[in-house]
Amino acid sequence: LELADVATECITTLRGHTSHVQVVKFTSRGDYCVSGSYDKTMRLWNPFKSNRSIESYTGHGYAIEDISITPDNSKIASCGGDKLPYLWDVETGKIIRRFHGHDQSLKCVQFNKDASILFSGSHDTTVRIWDCKSRNFEPIQILDEATDSIYSICVTDTEIITGSVDGGVRRYDIRAGKMMCDHIDRAVTSVSLSNDKNILLVSTLDSTIRLIDKDDGSVYNEYRGHVNNNYSIKSRFTNNDAFVVSGSEDNKVYWWSLETGERVCSLSGHGGSVCGVDVHPHQNYVLTCSSDMAIKLWSNGRR
Repeated sequence: LELADVATECITTLRGHTSHVQVVKFTSRGDYCVSGSYDKTMRLWNPFKSNRSIESYTGHGYAIEDISITPDNSKIASCGGDKLPYLWDVETGKIIRRFHGHDQSLKCVQFNKDASILFSGSHDTTVRIWDCKSRNFEPIQILDEATDSIYSICVTDTEIITGSVDGGVRRYDIRAGKMMCDHIDRAVTSVSLSNDKNILLVSTLDSTIRLIDKDDGSVYNEYRGHVNNNYSIKSRFTNNDAFVVSGSEDNKVYWWSLETGERVCSLSGHGGSVCGVDVHPHQNYVLTCSSDMAIKLWSNGRR
């Protein structure tokens, strides 16, 4: 366990949004990032070169809750209070299409690996699956097993994994056409997948993050110390699966050892709840975003 890998130093603060920033994500190579805010805009940044945004994407009528970026970085999907996912062209800044079908506002969007399919999760308790290449505007499938809002979606080549406020972590086996559900007795607001695709990191509204076996639901570890009782706060594995990093409602960023569950550090700097966290795909950088309207880039001081 290399404690030197922990990104404890804030090296840049990105400002420009005029309201709560709910989500920030690195692009596939990690050289740019995209943020989504309750000011109804997305912004594109190069956080390693400037603290000012390169581009602003406007068109949403309501707060933005989540974004997903295609692997080739050419398109972005976004969602929020509008009840429909948006698909954007990164270069032109224009909306390519909107997908109609959800009855209530959305909490999460996720592309599949080749970005041909888009998944969206909503307060209407469904996940809708959209074909991005077809001109058919109806969803190709609706997953309606949850009984409360869908807050998180993970997608692999063979599986769809969802987290719901009903406490269910549902795993859909696409090839077998089966659904399995692990019930946690608390509202699930964040689900992420380890880099080896075998383990799930699940955040719940009891200030607990659980490490869960994807196949049988066994709980390997629990991480506590942060505050998460009211809002959607994201947690992530680091890119080497050695640490867990999460935002918190006490304005801090928390790190734990994945294996021991020991809290490694808590980082101050934000002036509001830290809602979004993302980890650089290859290097020791972490992005965080907050209700203080700021995005921070953290480093361990070495590349």
